[in-house]
Amino acid sequence: MAAAKGPRGVAPRLLMRLAMNIRRSVLGRTVLLGLGAAAVVAGCHDEGAAPAGEGAALDRAAQALDFAAATPPPVVNVDHADLAAVLDDFTGHPIFGADTPGMIAAVVKGKHIVALGASGYAKLSPLTPMTEDMIFNIGSNTKSMTAVLLAMLIEEHPSLTWQTTLAQALPWASEPGKEYIQPAARRAVTLEQLVAHRSGYVCGYELPGDVKVDTTEFSHPDYGVGDAWKSKTRPQLLREYLRGPAIGVGGTPTGLLADCIDPLGNYGVGDRVYENLNFTIAQAVIDQWSGMPFVEYAKAKLITPYGMGKTFLPSQAFMLAQPGSIDGTAAQKAYWNPYFFNPSHPLLAAGKYAWGHDEQGAVASVNDPDVDPWALAPGAGGFAFGIEDWARYAIAHLRETSPAWRKVHEKPFAEYNFGWSTGPRTTAGGIEYTAMCHTGSISGMQSRICVYPEIDVAYLSFANGGPAASEANHAVVNWMAANALYKRDAGGCKDDPALVRGVQRYWDRDMFGCAGSVPFAERASLCATGYHVCSAQEYVSNNLYGSVNAESPKHHYWTDDQLGYGGTSSGSCWAAPGGSSCGADTPMRVCSPDGTDPEGNHCNWTGCGFGSGSLTNRHFGGCIGDDTAGALCCKN
Repeated sequence: MAAAKGPRGVAPRLLMRLAMNIRRSVLGRTVLLGLGAAAVVAGCHDEGAAPAGEGAALDRAAQALDFAAATPPPVVNVDHADLAAVLDDFTGHPIFGADTPGMIAAVVKGKHIVALGASGYAKLSPLTPMTEDMIFNIGSNTKSMTAVLLAMLIEEHPSLTWQTTLAQALPWASEPGKEYIQPAARRAVTLEQLVAHRSGYVCGYELPGDVKVDTTEFSHPDYGVGDAWKSKTRPQLLREYLRGPAIGVGGTPTGLLADCIDPLGNYGVGDRVYENLNFTIAQAVIDQWSGMPFVEYAKAKLITPYGMGKTFLPSQAFMLAQPGSIDGTAAQKAYWNPYFFNPSHPLLAAGKYAWGHDEQGAVASVNDPDVDPWALAPGAGGFAFGIEDWARYAIAHLRETSPAWRKVHEKPFAEYNFGWSTGPRTTAGGIEYTAMCHTGSISGMQSRICVYPEIDVAYLSFANGGPAASEANHAVVNWMAANALYKRDAGGCKDDPALVRGVQRYWDRDMFGCAGSVPFAERASLCATGYHVCSAQEYVSNNLYGSVNAESPKHHYWTDDQLGYGGTSSGSCWAAPGGSSCGADTPMRVCSPDGTDPEGNHCNWTGCGFGSGSLTNRHFGGCIGDDTAGALCCKN
């Protein structure tokens, strides 16, 4: 390749990011607020070749990590703000009027927890203080994780799409003479409709006077009499749970796939109605096509790659913490005991788990696994985490750009999509964004998460039961979202949705990545009043953790310099004021590792260093023919 023609190459693959420092006052108390980046590996994936120019040969970049350091920036900065005083107003014993025994909450900006707190009690009997390292169940907030996993599954299987029907996705439910999916219209329900609660499955109905009747069958005769179910696997039981016990008179099947319906006829296929069974079915689809139990697939594709494994538990923490054993054979015990009991888990053994409570503060009862195999369908709401690992999941939604994650941010339906309530697009500081929020409830616990990918902010809150746990979570999330330190805004980016498509919050609070697609000459148009386009040196200085890059850019950004280039290809190149010219309108700029960013801006080269001859990746790239980008904006 003739270097004088300008860089043409392929982006490196792997990314990790970073942090910010602020001094502020919360509720009248001076605190230090900071960010540390998540150690989240985005995962290896084929990016495809960058377009060739003028017959130039394509070069494959060396595979390299952004981080050379052994210890990347932490998710929780050591100087994060303490939210305990905010939570104190809601926590305590219900007999004294408290909304909930205890709470944990966090604010995520970019890739960092900038505010964190715990208050009250994790358990009322005995009185156990709630601490920031407690494990808690997120209930139905597991649903969006199931949708992400389904998206990953679809990416892996060309024969699966979001328009695949239930009849096609669950072949065992549509075998000749065994049409378990009833009525017939449900067989055409698509996977996309399934995870938007538009399948027509309704396990219950309402009578006048707000009387709710639940028709869900949690146990089926298929399980067998007594202990017969213990000789079966979880995927086998899930299948039987869905398809029901028998083919009835005239060949009509009975079971949840056929029987779960509103007998008053209020809802049908295509109507939105919240039903846990939809995500139980999605879990069964994942079992079917992955060839793995759902929990193992979740570990392999989501929990481990995104660094969430430190505190992850696939079932209710307080149940797992109970010592004991099921009745049964040695083989049955070997299979089921780890599922029902895990008291040797270090965090459970140390009592680091929250215990759900009812409205009066009584602890949630522990189910007897010999009576009923509880937590059969964790895909609908069974996962447990600590706040840091749950925050890593929120960070993935803020920063991940792979096809599966992009898909679950779409809004094919009004109000609810892919495990999230998604209201109309609105604005915060002029930036249009989608509010992705959800509430989870399980065994006397309530959780709430709100994620805003376009503005790089998320809020998480957990309350362990009590008379008004849900109200407490909503109040805390609303407080965080409205507080001057944490509110939804555009930061240093201009309040103009026609120009700015999104915000990246870097570790330095005075630097923002403003996504857009403007020529170099218009770069300053993306910066808010009081901010200027960062110089290349400012960007490098502000994006270091020790001696290494703190964070990868999510979009392509102009700096304020006429940067030329040197080197031979992606990952073996540099940007410098005195380098070979790319042209007055297309200087080197900061580039995401993806080569093409979400706005369609292109960088021929990526992974370039800064300064003549420096090959240390500082995320510079681009050059001839790459004529649009967003801008990096620094505070004056």
